[in-house]
Amino acid sequence: MATRDIAEAAAVILAEGPERHANKFYDITGPEPQNMDEIAADLGAAMGKPIEYRAQSMEDFENDFGSTRAEFFEYLTNGFYCRCSPDFYNITGHKPTSYADYLATPGVSGETGLEELWQGNLWKKGEDAMKDAAQLKQ
Repeated sequence: MATRDIAEAAAVILAEGPERHANKFYDITGPEPQNMDEIAADLGAAMGKPIEYRAQSMEDFENDFGSTRAEFFEYLTNGFYCRCSPDFYNITGHKPTSYADYLATPGVSGETGLEELWQGNLWKKGEDAMKDAAQLKQ
């Protein structure tokens, strides 16, 4: 799921207002289901080098990246990318961006999805990038 797709769907929802969208839940996904190996292959193609997905225990992942990222990772490994929803299409009238296209294609700001992910630095081993944000929800 591309952040630019999330922004586009949000803009349409805000413009159309609560008469059409109040009390609704939308499942914004990419256009095709992907397993973790396929996601790694897309990432490798965007980076110009082979990337291999290697499963890791949840305990090890949490130790490496923190509890908030571990919760998200568990969600992903339990099939989040292995399903698709028509919601984005129904809201915007067009197909969502594929993960490969998101990684390789510049968005409105001029950055590719790969650059966006790199700048977010959410996956740096040994650092819990979400620690401060997680404390805000308490």
